[in-house]
Amino acid sequence: MTDTNTKDFKEIAEKASDLAKNIWLAGLGAYGKAFDEAQGQYDKVSEKVSKESSRLFDELVAKGKKLEGETQTKLTEVKEKSTSTLEERLAQVKESLSFSTNADLAAKVDELSEKLDLVIEAVGGTAAPKKAAAPKKAAASAAADKKEAK
Repeated sequence: MTDTNTKDFKEIAEKASDLAKNIWLAGLGAYGKAFDEAQGQYDKVSEKVSKESSRLFDELVAKGKKLEGETQTKLTEVKEKSTSTLEERLAQVKESLSFSTNADLAAKVDELSEKLDLVIEAVGGTAAPKKAAAPKKAAASAAADKKEAK
């Protein structure tokens, strides 16, 4: 080959190499530009989503606080109603069943004993001497009745 052909060949090879390098750099630049634009879009969306999610979270917290307050109020009302209703019902049941204390029972036994003594005297008999043990028996009987009622 001649010098001219060699020079031409080197020039063509150099130009081809430069062209290949420029094609590579153009592709790399396109990739970089696309990446930068995508990153910019992502940052915009990310910022918007971040602000939106923060706002949404704050709204949810506020709604939760409101519902918690309403729930506590309703719960307190229900507790008060159920307690008073239960107490009223227990009082009604006690009254209807005539639950008496030992002292009440002893007083009733004494009253009945006095009436019985009056009846016996009126009929012409003698009244039986009062026994102190009678109220104790009545109290023991009442305690046994209470245990059975439970």
